[in-house]
Amino acid sequence: MPVPPRPLRGRLTATLAVLAAGAAIGAVPATAHARPAVSPRGWVATATRAVSYTGKRLGATAPATPVHVTLALQPHDTAAMQQRLRAIYTAGSPSYHHYLTPRQWRADYAPSRADVARVADYLRAEGFTDVRATGNRMAVTATGTAARAEHAFATRLVDFRHGTDVVFGNVTPAQVPASLAGVVSSVIGLNDLPVDLVKARRADAGSPSFNGLYPGQFATTYGATGTTTGRSVAVALLTEGDTAPVLKQLRFAEQKEKSPRVPVTVVPVGAQSTDASGAEEFDMDTQVATIAAGGVKHLYLYNIGALLDSEIVADFATFVSQDKASALSASIGGCEFNAYLDGSEVFNDVTMQEAAMQGQSIFASSGDEGDACAFVANLGGPVGVPQVEWPASGTFDTAVGGTSLVSDADGNRIQELAWLGSGGGVSELENPGWWTQDTDPAFDLEYATGGRAVPDIALDADPNLATPAEVYVDGAPVGVGGTSLSSPLMLAFWARMQAAHHDRLGLASVALYGVYDKVNPGVSQTVPTVGLPVVVPTPNPAAVPGLTDIQLGSNGLYQATPGYDLVTGLGAPDVKALTAALN
Repeated sequence: MPVPPRPLRGRLTATLAVLAAGAAIGAVPATAHARPAVSPRGWVATATRAVSYTGKRLGATAPATPVHVTLALQPHDTAAMQQRLRAIYTAGSPSYHHYLTPRQWRADYAPSRADVARVADYLRAEGFTDVRATGNRMAVTATGTAARAEHAFATRLVDFRHGTDVVFGNVTPAQVPASLAGVVSSVIGLNDLPVDLVKARRADAGSPSFNGLYPGQFATTYGATGTTTGRSVAVALLTEGDTAPVLKQLRFAEQKEKSPRVPVTVVPVGAQSTDASGAEEFDMDTQVATIAAGGVKHLYLYNIGALLDSEIVADFATFVSQDKASALSASIGGCEFNAYLDGSEVFNDVTMQEAAMQGQSIFASSGDEGDACAFVANLGGPVGVPQVEWPASGTFDTAVGGTSLVSDADGNRIQELAWLGSGGGVSELENPGWWTQDTDPAFDLEYATGGRAVPDIALDADPNLATPAEVYVDGAPVGVGGTSLSSPLMLAFWARMQAAHHDRLGLASVALYGVYDKVNPGVSQTVPTVGLPVVVPTPNPAAVPGLTDIQLGSNGLYQATPGYDLVTGLGAPDVKALTAALN
């Protein structure tokens, strides 16, 4: 398996140097606004750093510009939390697969009610409104203006030209009063650069696509025929905007495909909107996630009003704190250093640790730009800067890549290759989980930071040169693809596997790598540069029951190879065999 062409330490240093330079260039003098200057004394830093945009700087953000913030709070006793998490996923431990309830997690690890009240009181005193805390007490959301945000967090906001849009961002790091030191970890929402919706990718006109498959037919492709349906398991999706037309298409698809009518609950998270630009994507998500599962117990749509980091992290925190669904799929993605700079990446890792301790999973599209990330547009190939996408890069998220599937009209696989657009690579910022050390090419002491390999698994995504999915849009079947297809498809199959195991499998990535590692345990060897033993992937990996190894194709920089690779991860699932192999 190929290793990144340069050491991550060097790549990370170069990236952060560019970001730091951009932030310095974008600094706004104190006289830019007629607003009270904030003394640096009595303030403490947060994880929210200055943004760096490549677009033209337009000047100070208008004082009345609406700003929606999410203040991320610090959990209690993180060391104990991590130890307990590992015990929950260590066979033989008294805690093995004894998942916590949200109430138990809050009692042991959540910030205190008094800390939440201090944060809320501060926001109200600074003129913010609609101040709310998530159920797990890990985030406090509020609405204000650019002027109030600058004063409350000792920062400056500037407008930039981003393509055809104008966005704002904080060009100095966010701070909080010393009285909130150790309570607030980051201030998310001081920029409004949207995260990309990895939209359902329609087959190009005249493309040589093979037979399209309706969601239920993928059960044949991925060995799920005759397996337990997901009807005893609740699942969830991240959605945005107006869900009414999406639900109408789901009911139409259920009727046409003779699929069970799934109970649906829309959970509003924050201010809602009537935006319908993502309806086709959410048509696909809802139909694939439920029909490919053979039906589910309940579908929850955690719905936000805009695809901003501040709303996305609140959405995930709500999903986790409610603990109503076993797993959630999110067809979103953006260059990971954007989420790193505003603090979303760090905060979401804490949220996902809680999810893992409760036995929940999040599946995320690895992106449609191959080895690159979507700086400007979602192009369906490796065009852009080599970088993995967030939230798929999250340590505790399960990243779903894409394949080019060729099947017959019934769904029987003829051939499956790596898809050129499948997002993949090695994160410069996210650390790998301990459960990936036998497969991860970056799991060694050579890497000062980062090293999380993406993706974890892969399914059909190519709509043009292979087999698209047929979903109903405006009452008619449309051929679509992208990793925004593969993620809800994996969610559907995970629901089947969870149902067969009475919803006790826990974090999906831990379970999947556990199956792989039984056959291909890592090899310990000494790295000359550090003089210490490390674990490296097994040479000449053997076939794994339940995982179809994809060995041909690439996403630009990385090739599909035997065993784990940075294009298709562990491979594609064979649901029946994988269900049997899971503990």
